[in-house]
Amino acid sequence: MAKINLKKYQEWLEKRNLSSHTISRYNWGLREYGAEELNTDKVVAFFKKNLARYEPASLHLHRCALISYAKFKKIKIEWELIDQIIPGIPLKFFETITEIELERLKQAKTRASDATNQRNNLILDFLFYTGMRVSELINIRHCDYQGKKLKIHGKGNKFRYIPLPDFLAKHFNGSSDYLFKNYRGEKMSDVWIREICYRRTKKAGLNKQISPHTFRRSLATILNKREARLTTIQKILGHSRIDTTAKYIHNSYEEIYQDYSKLWISSPPQWQFL
Repeated sequence: MAKINLKKYQEWLEKRNLSSHTISRYNWGLREYGAEELNTDKVVAFFKKNLARYEPASLHLHRCALISYAKFKKIKIEWELIDQIIPGIPLKFFETITEIELERLKQAKTRASDATNQRNNLILDFLFYTGMRVSELINIRHCDYQGKKLKIHGKGNKFRYIPLPDFLAKHFNGSSDYLFKNYRGEKMSDVWIREICYRRTKKAGLNKQISPHTFRRSLATILNKREARLTTIQKILGHSRIDTTAKYIHNSYEEIYQDYSKLWISSPPQWQFL
């Protein structure tokens, strides 16, 4: 039995390189849980009580927050009992953008200085062409690029290496400074990166809700269309499970129809009934 301690837990999350957005969502989930102690019986009771109150996505967010906290406190919870209670999340298509839409975002410059607009364009390029998480982007240092590969500081203090195209690689100078800094010369916040995405989307007139994570899904989708192996996409994105990678890939109805028509529509199947 262990008391909920949000302060120490938040420090633990920060050390694991999670974004402030994720941390705030996890903290919200724990506050909503509200119980003094964390154990299987109380977690089961919480989800049974709130089935009608929350949408499936919110219930799964609570589950993720509690799993994370249980890992932090080394508490064993029988999650299979909880999984029998929580309904599945309905399948939905997430927003993605094309390279043409990326260019529209880059052309939608704000009233900021030329240097700031150039920096923001580079941020959009890095998000789109590397697929990294916003928490990974803001922690890139110039010295992380060596030997034609970029070292990414991922979730849970894990590292991975990805190749970079020359038009991105040329921006590294080998110093220990952060690649992206604010007007005070400090590391940028993930909140400000989200604001850049929001402002550029609005100015470009794109009827989409574009966040830093949209670029991540977009890269996965584009690599899949260009027949990259799913395991390659998994390693680039830094997923521990390949089924997570598969969920990032967005196929339009037209693409589904084209693939299906190759199998059946031009050559109807010979159905056999037993």
